[in-house]
Amino acid sequence: MRAFRSPTVAGPVSLILVLVFPAMIAAAVALAYYGFKHAEDVSRPVEQLFRQECQDYAETLARTVEARLDREALSLFAKVTALEDDPSSTDPCDVDAGPGIDSFAVLGETRRIECTWPRVKEGDSKRRKPVDAQNRITWLGKIKNLAWAQLDVDSFAYHHDVLDSGGSALLAYTARKAGDGDLYHVVARLTLDFIGKQWAAGELGPVRKNRRVAILDESNNLIAGVRPTGPEARPGGRFYYEGPFGKALYRWRLQMVPQNAEEFQAQWERTKSVRRVLIVLATIIIVVGLVLVWLAILTERRASRMKSDFIANVSHELKTPLSLIRMFGEMVATGRHKGEEAAREYGGIITRESERLSHLIDNVLDFSRLERGKASYHFAEGNLADVVERALDVSRYRLEREKMKLVVDIASDLPFVRMDENEMTLVVLNLVDNAIKHAVDGGKVHVSVSRAPGFVMLGVRDFGPGIAREEHPRVFERFYRSQNTRERNVRGSGIGLALVKHIAEAHGGRVTVQSPVTDTPDNVQGSLFKVYIPAPVAASSGDESAVRSSA
Repeated sequence: MRAFRSPTVAGPVSLILVLVFPAMIAAAVALAYYGFKHAEDVSRPVEQLFRQECQDYAETLARTVEARLDREALSLFAKVTALEDDPSSTDPCDVDAGPGIDSFAVLGETRRIECTWPRVKEGDSKRRKPVDAQNRITWLGKIKNLAWAQLDVDSFAYHHDVLDSGGSALLAYTARKAGDGDLYHVVARLTLDFIGKQWAAGELGPVRKNRRVAILDESNNLIAGVRPTGPEARPGGRFYYEGPFGKALYRWRLQMVPQNAEEFQAQWERTKSVRRVLIVLATIIIVVGLVLVWLAILTERRASRMKSDFIANVSHELKTPLSLIRMFGEMVATGRHKGEEAAREYGGIITRESERLSHLIDNVLDFSRLERGKASYHFAEGNLADVVERALDVSRYRLEREKMKLVVDIASDLPFVRMDENEMTLVVLNLVDNAIKHAVDGGKVHVSVSRAPGFVMLGVRDFGPGIAREEHPRVFERFYRSQNTRERNVRGSGIGLALVKHIAEAHGGRVTVQSPVTDTPDNVQGSLFKVYIPAPVAASSGDESAVRSSA
């Protein structure tokens, strides 16, 4: 009976492995990629929130300063208008413009008045001084840049411009109508130093607790606040804000960074690094898990295939003794034999084949208990040599039938060992059966029992082709069959040596294999299996051995 595997079973499984696993690995890689993207995307809302807060604060600060500018400008415009409408006024510069006004001019078709700061003393009074023709206000050259056409009467606007002489000027200008109907314009230059150091600097106080803020002019000179420093205080920094200072002083800039920007950035980098490590670790775990699942599936497929082979081989092994038992049983039952002597011979064959069948069934049952973890042993003191001899009696007929010679070498005065006799009988039968199957061409099986330091050693040697060295670690695996066995199509269940190993270890011993064995005079290689069972008496070099040979 040969093992048969349907392609319909392996096909879908292979298809699943080929299609599903690459898809799962691709999903793991995609998870890692989008995890990194998510880690970057999470940081962007934090930066955007910080910049939005800075922009809101900059607008609030600029509106506060602009409100004070509006009050100064409107106050001056009202005083100039009142002075222009007063027919009794003789001094057009007799206006207290306030600390925020540097100078002003009144321009019209019939007017040109230029007044500057500082005040000059005339007795106890403080007044602005009119400017003579040789000392004109230098900034009046900028009035051509003012948007007069867009300015309605009684409304005003600002113009922030760079002066040719250096620095900048903030001009507030308005259009007015005099009582006689003449249209004139008032242009005032506001004192930027006073605005920056008094008004703007005063408004920066509350925000300095958690931010470093600086107001810079068009030449990057510090006007108010503290210039930000550090790695983050640069354009493009993660937590760096720079923007114009409102709508009036639009040539000024506001720079802002958090007070603890370096610590905040370092903490964020640590958090991002931890996230990346976790993403990489999770990806590795997923990939490793997929690889382990892949290997588990392949292992399970191999085990399933080996079990199928095992079932087929066991079925064949059962068929041979059953066929012999049936054939000789029918011959005895029908009287087709040559007398009483032949009948006894047939009965002996039936008995031995029944024992062989029983041995095979015991192997399968023991292996089943071993697989389920329910193997049990009944230990007692006993002589291993007696167990070996009884087991060899069962195998003699098969050895004779295969025309193989059995050589038994049992040392005298062997110590008793603690063992399960039934299980040790199974060990001997399995090792001898293995030697018969795989080394029938060698013509001989050598069985020995001797002492070893701390052990009693059972050795079973064949003289066949041997086992490749690279296969030694696997010969005791369940269902494993060597390459030589498969090539020669030797029948077997593949569980005999696995049972031998398990029984030896359950007795506190071990089993080894040596192949090839090269100590024979005729250079026959073969294989030597040794089973070590713990013994209470140490080995002695003076032990004598008796050799019993039988053909």
